[in-house]
Order: sequence, then C-alpha cells, then structure tokens
Amino acid sequence: MSVMGRLAGPASTVISTVVAASMLSVSAAHAASLYVVDDTSASCSDTGAGTSAQPFCTIAAAAAKAQAGDTVLVNAGTYTGTSVDPANSGTVGSPITFTANPAVRINGGTRAFSVVNRENIAIIGFTVTGTSSYGIYVSGGSNNAVSNNAVSAAGQPKPGLAAAGIYIGNLGGGRVSGNISHDNSADGIRLTGSTNGVTVEGNTSYHNANQYQRAAVGIDDLGPGNSIIKNLAYANEDTGINIYPGANNTLVAGNVAYDNGDHGIDSHNVSGGRIIGNTVFHNCTDGINVEGTSANYDIENNIAADNATGAIINPTPINPLGAYTNNCKRNVGNIGVYNSAPATTRANYNLVWQDGPAAEYAWAGVGYSTRAALHAATGQEAHGIFANPRFANAAARNLQLRAGSPAIDSANSGASGEQATDLLGRARVDVPAVPDTGAGPRRYDDRGAYEFHPVGPTAHLTVIPGVGRTPLTVTANASTSAPGNAPITRYTFSFGDRTTAGPRAAGKAVHTYTSAGADTVKVTVTDNDGLTSTATRRVTVGWGVARYVAGIGTSRATTRRISASVTVSRARRVAAYHLIVVTVQLTGTASAGAVTGKDSAGDRLSTVSSIANRLGDRLVTLSGVARHGLAGGGKITITFPRASAIQITADEVAGVTGVDRWSAAAGGTARFSSGPAGTTRRPGEFVFAVAATFGGTAVRWSHGWKGLQTSTLGPNALARAYRIPARTGSFAGTGTANTRWLVEVVAFT
Repeated sequence: MSVMGRLAGPASTVISTVVAASMLSVSAAHAASLYVVDDTSASCSDTGAGTSAQPFCTIAAAAAKAQAGDTVLVNAGTYTGTSVDPANSGTVGSPITFTANPAVRINGGTRAFSVVNRENIAIIGFTVTGTSSYGIYVSGGSNNAVSNNAVSAAGQPKPGLAAAGIYIGNLGGGRVSGNISHDNSADGIRLTGSTNGVTVEGNTSYHNANQYQRAAVGIDDLGPGNSIIKNLAYANEDTGINIYPGANNTLVAGNVAYDNGDHGIDSHNVSGGRIIGNTVFHNCTDGINVEGTSANYDIENNIAADNATGAIINPTPINPLGAYTNNCKRNVGNIGVYNSAPATTRANYNLVWQDGPAAEYAWAGVGYSTRAALHAATGQEAHGIFANPRFANAAARNLQLRAGSPAIDSANSGASGEQATDLLGRARVDVPAVPDTGAGPRRYDDRGAYEFHPVGPTAHLTVIPGVGRTPLTVTANASTSAPGNAPITRYTFSFGDRTTAGPRAAGKAVHTYTSAGADTVKVTVTDNDGLTSTATRRVTVGWGVARYVAGIGTSRATTRRISASVTVSRARRVAAYHLIVVTVQLTGTASAGAVTGKDSAGDRLSTVSSIANRLGDRLVTLSGVARHGLAGGGKITITFPRASAIQITADEVAGVTGVDRWSAAAGGTARFSSGPAGTTRRPGEFVFAVAATFGGTAVRWSHGWKGLQTSTLGPNALARAYRIPARTGSFAGTGTANTRWLVEVVAFT
C-alpha cells in the first residue's frame, strides 16, 4: 500500500510559489558544497570538514554549517534525538537540501527535524520512527519541501503526548510530497496555522490513531489556499482527508480515501473549496462530507461508493481494552451536504453507488437513492451517475476502473482543479470503444482518482502440425490468448494462401493446404473494447511426391575469387516453394570457412554438407526453399573462402523442403563412396548424390542412381545423381572415378 511514496516528482524540487526574503544574507561568491554525515565512520568528527574522508558524526553539525545551495548527504546509520534545525536558509533555486541514503534511520529523540522560520529547506528520503514529538516539524518560513520520507510511530497514544508524523505550521508556500506517514499517535500529515500555498501531493497516510479517542486523520488541513492532490489515505482512526476551520479555498483533487473511521473527505466550517475527481470507498460515514457553516463548494467528478453503510469500521486500535466502539451510524450518504452548505454548493458529474440499503446522497438532511429524485428536489447532479463503478478488485482495495465502468470517459475536464493526470501519474486517454459523454476541453476524462488505460488482449497461437505434405490439414489454436481489461470476443484467422476464417467466437480453426509452400498463419484477437492483438506462426508444406524438376544452371571460373553466380536461363523459371540444391567444387581453397548462398529474390541457402581434403580441394552442398520463385535472368550467388578454381551447379527439386540425412567422404581409390547416411524417415524422399573429382573426368555412378549431366573444368569434374526410393533405408553415393575424389549424399524430405 506504500506505492504512493514513489509517485511524486523529483525529490529535490522546492516549490517557490511564494517567495520570501531570505533571513540570512548569502554571499554571491559562495560555491555550493556537499557535506557528508556518517556516524558509522571511525573518522567522523563534528568539528571536521564534513567530507567523505572526514564526515560529520551528526546531522546537526552539518545543519549548522550548510548555506544556500549546499547539500547535506547522510550515509548509512541510525541517528537518535537529532532535532535538526538548520542555522541558515536557502534561496529560490538554491535550497539547502538534506538527503539520505536508503539505509539511514532516525530513531527516537524528540523530533528528527525541527525547521523553524527558515526558507527553501528540502528534507528528502529519511526514515524517521519513534520520536517523542512530531517526526518532522516545519514552522514558519516559506518554500520548504518535505519529500519521500517515511515517518512512523511519532508521539505516544496518550492525552497530551500524541503527535503527528509530519507537522507543517504557518508555512508560506512549499511542498509535502511522496512521503509515507503511518502508525503515528496523531495525524499522518498536519497543516495548520497560516500555512498557505502548500501542495500536499503523492503521499500515503495510514493507520494513524490517538487510540484513546477517534481523532487522528490521514491528512489534516487547517490552513487556507492549500492543494491536497493525488494522495492515498486509508485505515486512519478518523477521516482520511480533513478540511477544517481555517482551510478556506482548499483544493482536494485526485485522492483516494478508504476504510477510514469517519469520512473519506470531510469539510467542516470552511468557506470556499473544491473537491474534484477523488475516489472514496467504504468509509465509516459519509464518503464526502460538507457541513456546518461551509459554503461555496464545488463537488465534481468524484466516485463515492459503499460509504456510510452502518458497518463498524475500526481501522486502527481504539482503546485496546475494547471500551470504545466506533459508531458509524452518524451522517449517512456516499455524498452528504448538510447545514448551511447546500445553499451555495454545486455538485455534478459525480458517481455514487451503494451495494447495500444506505442512502446514495444526503442533501440538506434528506436522503436520496436515485439521481432523478435528487435532481428534481435540488437541481444538483444533472450529469450525475448512480451506478456500480466497477472497481478492478474492491475486496483487495484496488479501486482502479474495469472495462465497462460508467466512470470512463464521462467526467467534466473543465471542472476547476481537475487534474491532467491521475493518481498514478498517467495521462487522460480516450477509450475508443466508449462514447465520450463528459464535458470540458477533454470530454473523455474519467471520474474518480484513476484514469482507465485500456490494456488490450495478448494473442497466442499454435499451429499443429507445422510441417507436412499436401494435402496438409492443420489446426490453428488461439484459445490460450490472454484478455486485457476486457474479454476477448472474436478471433480472425488468415492462412497465408488467401483463405481466412472468422471473425468467430471460437478460438480454433481448421484448414487444409492443397499446394506446397511456406505460409504464415495469422490470428487477430479482438476484445470487447475493440482492442486487438495478433500472433503468427509459419507452416511449411511440401509436395506429396518428391521429383527432380531440372538443372537451373552452371557457373565455372579459373581465376581466384570469393563468390560466383548461377543465372537462371531466360527460357525457364524456378517455381515458388521449390527446393534449390546447389553443389560447389572448390580448388586451392581452405578446408574450412563459411559457404553461403542467396538468390536474387531474397531467399537464403545454407550449407547442408561440406567435405575437404589436405590438398586444397573442397565440396559443399547447399539448399534453400525458393519462397518467392525465380524468373528467367534471376541469380543464385554463392560466397566462399578464396579459391583458385570453382564449379557451381544448381538444381530444382519439387515435393521436398528440408534435409533429413546426409553423409560425406574423401578418397583416391578407383571406387568412391560417400559412406551410408542414416536411415531415412519416410519413403519417397529425394536422395541426392554429388562427386567432385580432381585429376580425372570419367565418373560413373553405381546401379540405382540416375546420373545428371557432369560439369567439367579442365581435369576436374562435378557429377550429380539422384534417386527416389519407394522405401526407407540408408543410402550411399557410390561409383568409380580413378582419381582423388570428394563425395556427398543428402536425403531431402
């Protein structure tokens, strides 16, 4: 629940909305200094220089020396009874900053910080606990900042000894942001006296309690013209956010208050105020309360749900002996406007909801359960909504909105004090599937403290089988796709061969491929908000029967080079999704090094088999599917280690797309053999053999092999052959050559 402690802006920001003259003249020549405090250092000294090598032992020693623009960095350690009171003030743009490393704790003592009549002081990142008085105390002065601190267990739960975690008194301008204040014996954060122009933003305040009486609140404002924005106040003994006498013209906007022992937001005897875009839930009595002599209030864009239900809410211990029980049967209504307040109060664009029988609204002492009745009697809530806000998980106190909430895209962005971002810092967004029924310059702001950000579905797709031969029937399954904010309502499939299925409610589709190729199956899932997501999978479909189509071409060269190309003759073409098999004979080359291929349509060929001898001879077989086909004049380019002579042949094969088994060997006897490859996986594979000879061109293939035209270059030959066996088996490329040779056999499936 402490997430709000991370929601503030840069911790060192000092708001200078009110500028007061510095109490101390600071020399323009003063250069900003960094003073280090570390009571764990053996070299620390309060009379030293305050450097990393010789840090101060106490924060007070650094506070006595720091001037405008200086930073006091407190390193790891536990500091007790500090009551730090800076001797000097900062200036606008050059504050005195006290900041702490994460392991720093200020434990016990009277107060951790006591900043009196100082300007432009920033207190950032301290953990303060167990002080006998206020944890952090700021009184008088202007433009001071208290940011990103954690304060707890201030004071004692006894009359006369209770104390707030963070106390701000008579401060003119400043910022209290990103703090976590909890389990204190009085208010979590208290603004009092003439405190004005202070922004209280992004704080979390909870479990604060006197314990002997119902009085401690999360955030208590008794000063005029302050802004209470985007805070989280829950499970406090009394009200979450209190606006009491003296706090005239206070803005309370974008806050969340729940499970508090009195109201979520309470305005009592206050003149002028704005309560805009808050979310209040399950508080003991009225969620939003304006009463007494309060006047001139604007209440807009709030969500108030399940408040004042009559349930007993004791969020924190009140009298451990059990003699006190919180009476929640006081003023009752999600929004209550009482006494003299109704005459000058304006309420509109609010959303209220009761799961139980309690009143939705109380206006001038009269309870109303429908918007129509309230509006007819009072003229209020012309655009109000009495409906379930559809919280994400109210039981777990996740009060963000779910898809379908009537709060979405229905607020008045023109309301004075409406925030451009929500409690989590997210911008206002227009949800495409929701009509914009709000008002103002943005008709799509959401009511309450949270802006609904649509999270679309995440598509997942499997295609089984992913490889096969025509006719190939596959099942595309997207039923494991994950919904976002809204349920998935339809699935649309495309299979890459100009056929589609859907949109449909079912997440599965069956399709049969009747021609070979490598196709992309795509699913588009769409949710109830109209948001989509896609996923794809590849399916490789081979022809049902393997067959040799034709030779594509040959390339020869006797000059040293590292690449060469085979050109498709103008009279023919290579069909799309047929297999290209390329054989490369290299002389005077390295026995290792990559051999790669690519055709002019962008399809790549990879090495299937490679064999070399110690004399600089090498034989390589490559293959690749011509997914785009090759027209006449197209090229297949092979890159290889530098060679003195090369021969390249290319052949086109149908009905196969990948490699199954292979074998290769080198020798110099009259008979050559590649050696047997492993047993093929299926009958009818295309078994291809190639023999490269060096010093003789008479190559003969053994029985069973269908020889193709032999390519020769001087005394060298490159011969190919194939067979399509009706049964599975282990095959070897064999024959006679009467010279040294390299032989390979590859079974394609």
